[in-house]
Parts: sequence; structure tokens; C-alpha cells
Amino acid sequence: MRKILLSILVVLLILLAIVVGSRNTEIVTVNYLIAQIDMRLSTFMVVSLLIGFCIGFSTILTRYLSLKVKMGLLKRKLAKIKQDT
Repeated sequence: MRKILLSILVVLLILLAIVVGSRNTEIVTVNYLIAQIDMRLSTFMVVSLLIGFCIGFSTILTRYLSLKVKMGLLKRKLAKIKQDT
């Protein structure tokens, strides 16, 4: 049942992306530090979302891995304390 609901959600999100992409066909100029580029608004939206997702995911992954390392160190310290007593 969960897989069916997830599949339906994915299909709905893809359809929503297609509708938004087809409605935003204007050309925009994007200026960044080195140069500028002309691209469709829908393409710019997708690129911006992907860059934001990658930055957010890498930030969360970095924090998660540092917490895993701290937890491993604390577990070893706790095991050593239990072993000493």
C-alpha cells in the first residue's frame, strides 16, 4: 500500500513539474560573477532547486556524519568506563 501511495505521489509531482515547466517559457537573463546566460524560466527554476537541494543535502550529511563519529567515540568511552568498574 505504501509503494502505491509513493508511486502516485511521484506521478503527481512529475505532472506538476510538467505543467509548471510548460507555463514558464519566458527567457530570462541570469547574471553571475563571471558571465551571464539567457535561459528559460522553467530551466532556471529547476537548476536553482537542484543547487539548493545539493547544498542542503551536503550540509545535513556533514552534520550527520560528525554526529555519528561523536556517538562512536562516546560509545567507546562508555564501554571503557563499564569495563573499568
